[in-house]
Amino acid sequence: STPIILVSFSIILIMELRDYQKEIVRLGVNVLKEHKFVYLAMEVRTGKTLTSLSISKTLAVSNVLFITKKKAISSIQDDYNLLNPDFSINIINYESLHKIDSAPYDVIICDEAHGMGAYPKPSKRAKDVKSLIQINNNPYVILLSGTPTPESYSQMYHQVSVMLKHPFSDYINFYKFAKKYVNIKQRKINSFMINDYSNGLQTIIDEMKPHTISY
Repeated sequence: STPIILVSFSIILIMELRDYQKEIVRLGVNVLKEHKFVYLAMEVRTGKTLTSLSISKTLAVSNVLFITKKKAISSIQDDYNLLNPDFSINIINYESLHKIDSAPYDVIICDEAHGMGAYPKPSKRAKDVKSLIQINNNPYVILLSGTPTPESYSQMYHQVSVMLKHPFSDYINFYKFAKKYVNIKQRKINSFMINDYSNGLQTIIDEMKPHTISY
């Protein structure tokens, strides 16, 4: 009888970034090495996840924490598997940050970073991320959003104030920041006059330019 030889073929998928993504990776690595954080303001479907993971891969780090929405966890895991980098990754949603283990992270990636932009007081999300950054001894931080300031430039302050050092470090809270960077107005609500901080100035975005890569 004729012997049957079974041959198995392994298909290796090679992830090839687009040219603009390669350029963002190059720029992002440089910004991180100089400032410790970078804001990738990339529109939907431009590959924010793969680009941020590729930046981490280029940095040759060991452990990455990726914070995102719960429904996005599986797709980010797929991108990680496809890229197949050397670093380990923990992908978690913002609401589960209290479950984070004590392993030190070299890079913390914050997806949908504009969700930390509430003002004048910081949101629980911003407080939790800031605590993580402090615990992990000032890691590299990558902020991701297609709309960094969807309603007001004032939304930028608490997003970047999670960093130990940022463009507005001289202002210990939003109110002191607002005195310089916001055109504060008053409006009447239920017969009470309150401060309106929504008119953030263009100078906020100007201060962020060294840290921001837009596409």
